[in-house]
Amino acid sequence: MAKYALLIGASEYESQKINNLSGVIKDIEAMQRVLLNSKIGGFDEVKFLSSPDSDTMRSEIEQLFMEKCQKDDVVLLYFSGHGYRHEDGNLFFISRNTQINPQGFPRIGTAVDAKFIHERYMSRSKSKRQVLILDCCFSGAFAEGMSAKEISTLSITNEIVEQLGGEGRAVLTSSTATQKSFEDSGGGVYTRYLIEGIETGAASDNDGFITVAALHEYAKRKVQEAKPAMKPEIFAVREGYTIRLAKAPVGNPQLEYRKEVEQRVRNGRVSVVGRKVLIRRQRELGLNSEVAAAIEEEVLKPFRELQESLLEYEQTLTEALGEEPILSDGTLGDLQRLQQILKLRDEDVEAIHNRLIPQQSISTSNTISSQPISTSDTKEPTPKEDDDLSSEKGIDYTKLRDLLAAGNWKDADYETYLVMLQTVGREKGDWIRSDELLNFPCTDLRTIDRLWVKYSNGRFGFSVQKEIYLSVGGKPDGNYDEEAWNKFGDRVGWRVDSSWISYSTVIFDTSAPKGHLPVCVFFVWRMAGVGRVVSRRVWRGGLFSRIETCKL
Repeated sequence: MAKYALLIGASEYESQKINNLSGVIKDIEAMQRVLLNSKIGGFDEVKFLSSPDSDTMRSEIEQLFMEKCQKDDVVLLYFSGHGYRHEDGNLFFISRNTQINPQGFPRIGTAVDAKFIHERYMSRSKSKRQVLILDCCFSGAFAEGMSAKEISTLSITNEIVEQLGGEGRAVLTSSTATQKSFEDSGGGVYTRYLIEGIETGAASDNDGFITVAALHEYAKRKVQEAKPAMKPEIFAVREGYTIRLAKAPVGNPQLEYRKEVEQRVRNGRVSVVGRKVLIRRQRELGLNSEVAAAIEEEVLKPFRELQESLLEYEQTLTEALGEEPILSDGTLGDLQRLQQILKLRDEDVEAIHNRLIPQQSISTSNTISSQPISTSDTKEPTPKEDDDLSSEKGIDYTKLRDLLAAGNWKDADYETYLVMLQTVGREKGDWIRSDELLNFPCTDLRTIDRLWVKYSNGRFGFSVQKEIYLSVGGKPDGNYDEEAWNKFGDRVGWRVDSSWISYSTVIFDTSAPKGHLPVCVFFVWRMAGVGRVVSRRVWRGGLFSRIETCKL
């Protein structure tokens, strides 16, 4: 088995209408370094293309997928540069010779069509282990490649299968299909944390390897700690999630301490109890204080970046209010643009607005100083009368909706347990049997999941948990896979140091790992099912099977 990689960095452009990207070369050099390292990436060949024209780019991609690889080889294509999403929804990579038409849009004949790459090269390649990493604007559109009309009529699962096809293929993207990516002075933010996860081993699953899924989850978490509005995504089918990209040290004291720090940090700080744990672990691992402090500093760096962005925003708003006590529409627009550049969500700046902008009535200039500064689609969801609360069994989901909208995660978790019991005709204190779960009404399951996903901004929900379960090798076939279940527990924070946590230690806030909630229905079954090992295993496997059947 061989491993081949092609790294494409488009940093310079012939058209003066396209901004150069100074950090791209740093991205490529760093990625090349870790992939070629025999103790880390172990790739046999890593080719680097710097600002190629469109013909060269297509030719090299064709050689990578069509000429060099065999069935069992790992093939990796990495692109860093500008991405353009055409009005038909297709993604195009901007190359050195891409031209801009009089309307200000790229001439797609001079760019590289991502759909063409997929259909002509990736789908026809002998390799069954393909990884594509895209650090560019609108990169999530690669997984669509359909018209807007087609996208709206397909579920996300069908959409991914239709576009990615085949086994063992994974696409990692720095942004969604409609979102611009972000570069700072050091290069792409998403790439920075991909490299950190590989080079330090922090993205490993403690088994000596770094899989595609584990690497993406690490980079995504770090990106959103620093730039909350960014939404990296992963699209994969079957074994694509489990492709091993690199090796990671096992039993390395610094890596063990780093992971301990990662688990102890909550919202950018370590609690008093967490600090005691870290002091103990530092001594046990034999690390001196300087090394431990350096590790902590690196782990906390994304949170510090976020605080710096918030401070810059607050200082700018303060200065603006000094000049304009009632902000003009133009200034509001400039502040919104600054918020976008700093990659801050509306909820991130809301407290600053509430503190600095006085509540005033509408003035004669039709400007209101307390109006929201941002109108982006990342605004915190609020309960709406038009929320779909459908139920096949006549269950009222209003209370669950209101608890989730208020961020009352613990009560919402318990309410989820209660409404699920009602759906199968059982009462509080009971639990759902395996056969009831396998026939649980899909309409009700979708309603519960939709509410959790919406009001957690995609952080919690059954469908989120299912994707994580698949990413660790689990299969939604109704069978209990102990290894996958344990890895799933580790990933969502239900297992710590190989031990399952109790309900009293569940984290009921958004600092919890992705997929941590809802949890009550799982824990009630665990407590009620003592001595019922076979049934309990069937139930665990059955939940994800039912979620898959219902197309969540």
